[in-house]
Amino acid sequence: MRRYIAFTLLILLVACAGGSAKPKGVVLDSPFAGGTAGLSLEFSELRKDVFDGAGDPFDIIVKLENKGETLVSKENVLVKLSGFNPTEFDKTEAQLSLNAPDDVIELRKDPQGNLLAPPSTFVEFTALNHKGLITGATAQFTVRANACYLYRTKAVSKLCIREDLLTPEAGGICEINQDKQLHNSGAPVQFATFKENTRAKDRVGFTVEVRNSGTGGVFERNSKCNKDDRQKEGRVYVVVNTGLSGVQCTGLESTANGAEGFVTLRSGTNTLSCTQQVNTNTDFEQLVNLEAIYDYEQLIQSSFAVKSSGE
Repeated sequence: MRRYIAFTLLILLVACAGGSAKPKGVVLDSPFAGGTAGLSLEFSELRKDVFDGAGDPFDIIVKLENKGETLVSKENVLVKLSGFNPTEFDKTEAQLSLNAPDDVIELRKDPQGNLLAPPSTFVEFTALNHKGLITGATAQFTVRANACYLYRTKAVSKLCIREDLLTPEAGGICEINQDKQLHNSGAPVQFATFKENTRAKDRVGFTVEVRNSGTGGVFERNSKCNKDDRQKEGRVYVVVNTGLSGVQCTGLESTANGAEGFVTLRSGTNTLSCTQQVNTNTDFEQLVNLEAIYDYEQLIQSSFAVKSSGE
């Protein structure tokens, strides 16, 4: 009988201990494939040598592949060749600057978590032809392909909202003062960190670091990566949406459920500071949606030789 009573008490103690634990916030799984790439560029079947004398026309083809998660419309990607004088190869400058012939389809993640690779897009510069005669047996030329395209980054995180912000009850559904989970779509500009803290009895604050994590350059959206206007370099249009009213972010314009405006990345990064008004009698976690919109420039470089035709 004593053993039975002791065993019963042990079961009750375990049950009470399990029942006293309070649930924690739900882990935020990533809805994205992720990564820090946008478009990748590659010369496709670039001839290493051609002949002079206007008798050996050739093509330069640039292969575009979307490694990120933003569809790039054909009118929003421009590929430009440089490194040699267009007139020497029977072309104008305008003929060496082309839009993609088709939309550049994005990488996709399906509901089962499988990654669906997109088809490649090819930008073709055709019928280049070295008109003159070179001096000597061969001459080396550099060819560079610059691509400027409109891209965007989407990210998601969570705010912890508590009934009592200053002295929240221990063991609550979430903690306010900590770094938060943050998931980004595949793109060269990333929201690198998301930190929340208590600002007042009716306000929480959060900071978000915006960073150029790719190898190219950032420019203001729809600027065509124009380097003549230095004020457009490093400019990213950021949208913050908490789904709650009363959001203020330094340097941004407040909207119904968030804030938006331009952020300039200095040395490739900038930290955005926001405040969220809170008026609630309950504890909950609130999803925060972030978006960055920008032009992005990348380049590749190679070389080819023009050989004497002997004429």
